[in-house]
Amino acid sequence: MATAVHTPHHAAYTHTKKSAARESREARRRERLKMSLPVEVRPFDARFVDIADVGEVTDFTRDGLYFATCMPHYFVGMRLLVTFPFGKKISAHKKFLGSIVRMEERPGGAMGIAVRFLL
Repeated sequence: MATAVHTPHHAAYTHTKKSAARESREARRRERLKMSLPVEVRPFDARFVDIADVGEVTDFTRDGLYFATCMPHYFVGMRLLVTFPFGKKISAHKKFLGSIVRMEERPGGAMGIAVRFLL
């Protein structure tokens, strides 16, 4: 007669300190896809109606994206109309309404902008 015994060291139950630390730091709900594609970003605000920025997406998910830009007009909470992917060689452009959730300085004076899609 055989009896199944579940131990904490079984692969299904192993939870290391390293993975626990990574989970506590990682607030994202989905894994990010790393790639470099152009994005067109326009503020969804009448004060900035004449501004159109073409930046470079470095990673994205279904919930948002992260792009690099040299434009100085962005701020956390700003709503954006995002066209991604963007360019003449792209057959299907998709537009998203998003909000800036994080900004960080990047080397060379560029800014990294994290956008969460709203719709």
